[in-house]
Amino acid sequence: MNNRTMIAGKGTIFRGILGLCAALMCAGALALETQVLDETSPETIGGQRVPVFGHTLFQGAFKDQPFSGFNPDYRITVGDQINLQLWGAYSFSATLPVDPQGNIFVPEVGPVHVAGVRNDELNGLVLRYVKRVFKNNVHAYANLEASQPVKVFVTGYVNNPGLYGGFSSDTILYYLDSAGGIDPASGSFIDVKVLRGDKLLQKINLYNFLVEGTMPALQLRNGDAIVVGPRNASVTIEGAVQREAQIEFTGPYTQLGEMLLVVKPDPLANFARITQVIDNQQQAAYLPLEEALTTPLHPGARVELVRESDIKSISVKVSGELNGPASYVLPYGATLGDLLKQINYRENADASAIQLYRKSVAEKQRAALERSLDALEMEVLTRQPNTDLERSAQSENAAMIQKFIAQARKAQPRGQVVLANNPNAADMLLEDGDELVVPLKASTVSVVGEVIFPTSLVFNERHTLEDYIEMAGGFANNANQDELVLLHLDGTISRIEHSDFDRRLKGVLRPGDEIMVMPKIQSSELQVAKDVTEILYRIAVGTAAVLSF
Repeated sequence: MNNRTMIAGKGTIFRGILGLCAALMCAGALALETQVLDETSPETIGGQRVPVFGHTLFQGAFKDQPFSGFNPDYRITVGDQINLQLWGAYSFSATLPVDPQGNIFVPEVGPVHVAGVRNDELNGLVLRYVKRVFKNNVHAYANLEASQPVKVFVTGYVNNPGLYGGFSSDTILYYLDSAGGIDPASGSFIDVKVLRGDKLLQKINLYNFLVEGTMPALQLRNGDAIVVGPRNASVTIEGAVQREAQIEFTGPYTQLGEMLLVVKPDPLANFARITQVIDNQQQAAYLPLEEALTTPLHPGARVELVRESDIKSISVKVSGELNGPASYVLPYGATLGDLLKQINYRENADASAIQLYRKSVAEKQRAALERSLDALEMEVLTRQPNTDLERSAQSENAAMIQKFIAQARKAQPRGQVVLANNPNAADMLLEDGDELVVPLKASTVSVVGEVIFPTSLVFNERHTLEDYIEMAGGFANNANQDELVLLHLDGTISRIEHSDFDRRLKGVLRPGDEIMVMPKIQSSELQVAKDVTEILYRIAVGTAAVLSF
């Protein structure tokens, strides 16, 4: 969209943005900014990413220290350099290359075939050949001075795939390090293959090196390939362990006991908190460590080891339609179900619409909002106009957006955890500082947005959406009459098409709902409308408020 269109549309753009906001809210809203119980984020701890196990392995320490070949298991090959010393009745000293036939030529003795001989057997072999010619008074000493230079392909999920030079005796780690190491975000540390042509020479699990220091001794040749496979499924281990990390595994699931062979537990750790998604449902367990060791862990599982001395009580605030204390002190590891068993509801409480607010969710919502605002600000400030007319329009629009951004930065997300429609909600672990609200059974319906008289009306199951709109004075001129959005008391959202406006939506339209009438939006609006809409959505869902301009 050019800036002339921007000038023409600026009078209606922000009235229309809210309509697009509604569409996005209905299309996939709750999955974006509200923590839903069937989701898990195993890669973060307190907002910080948990590192992949082995992420510090490749930082130049291997490529800067090539190994020229003194491994006793190394087998001599064409191109190697052999240092030979003869003394006594006959003297000779030289460095001899292994020729294409696999031989070295020893004066007065002739060719000696050394290709394929182990490094620790080289001296004995050469001495036997010398003794065939010189029976007495001639001694020999032969050793490998340098292995053959080779070039090896390093490819797959490494940072810099390519052809890298080294020695045939250099380790796999040297070549991987030369290629910038494995990409922790996409590459596997347990699936590294060494190929010679179409033949698999070796499959390497680098966890063996990281944990035990073992690495298979391979003798590479020109044209060999080291291929790093894609990252496998992983689980996150945190808490009372020597190193918090994401650990890969193969197969449909693993066990905690296997994972703790990789990241060693604190000797005092004796409990495990396990959170994972199985069959699209989040499950949580708080188990003694001995019992947890054999618990199946599925991809994405998150495990926190806990010392008994660290287990503390948590405090949860409660408010609304209930009798009893305003806060509850519960043992660490308590679930929502544990709390609900202790609550004494009042007669008019709506237990089906309980609302839970969490600080960590609010922080994530706030961080996501800030990232969106920063991106929007960068987009507006870096756009380059082509004409004076466009420059004038950009200046005016930039000022408008900057004002909007300043307002948006003041928004304070509530951090609501949506509990509705999840049979496992009672199993969700509570966190210290959680707030639980039990609402009053509602008897009204609110009509907001683009209507003549936004208002609250007594709920009547016989009324249709069309009836409620009429009782609010009807649609305003700028109303989007093609769809309506219902914001339910429990935090969920429904999208209603025009064809259903005159139907009785039993079970869909409920007491306590907000009927949101959105403004129309034109397709030829500002290009930044999408970004602004996303921000409006984050604020609407996170704060239950619509930002004005």
